[in-house]
Amino acid sequence: MTKHVQTISTLRAAAWARGLTQEQLQRVELETQDRFYSAGEIVCHKSSPATHWIGVVEGMVKVDVLAADGRSTTLTGVSNGGWLGEGSVLKGELRPYGVVALHDSRIALMPSHTFHYLVAHSLSFCHFMMHQLNARLGQFIALAESYRMHDINSRVASCLAEFFNPQLNPQTHPVLHISQEEIGRLAGISRQVAHRALHELEEAGLLHIHYGSINVLNIEGLRAYVREHAE
Repeated sequence: MTKHVQTISTLRAAAWARGLTQEQLQRVELETQDRFYSAGEIVCHKSSPATHWIGVVEGMVKVDVLAADGRSTTLTGVSNGGWLGEGSVLKGELRPYGVVALHDSRIALMPSHTFHYLVAHSLSFCHFMMHQLNARLGQFIALAESYRMHDINSRVASCLAEFFNPQLNPQTHPVLHISQEEIGRLAGISRQVAHRALHELEEAGLLHIHYGSINVLNIEGLRAYVREHAE
């Protein structure tokens, strides 16, 4: 199957690819698949085998966990240029979450055997993966801290700021095409409470709210807001 030109461009421009040899990069391009997912389509199910490292070429996906009573909680979102699922691929375990396209998305799927080949043969890829896993750990520590120590507004600010984490989401556009309901799921609050928090952040000059999207005006301002409300 011929890959989309944007997928090839994304693979070559990825931070983890910069130290690969030409032979290694050619192998990655040959073996990595790509697929288009419509909004709402499942990229991978919870408890499915971790057969691929997942990259977002274009669009946005959410990482979900489903409670026994059927309630869904969104752990994080990943946008253009971001990669996810490395922990499950490294451990060869079933995925403890599901991944769903938030809107129409093109996804790169690097087979687990290609991923492990890079781990075994590329020191630069291993260095990238150390930074990736450290960033992922920091993300979830911040999430736990947010639930325990922050007020509602700063929790929403923290969720938005995470979309601009340069390690995990290197190409996020300032206009996030994400619903207030999804922001609420990320922050662990209802859509109505998320709506009020977003309006307060808008009044603080940090963002603009539009129908179906949020224009982030001041990323560092969001991070500062979170720090100030953690004190």
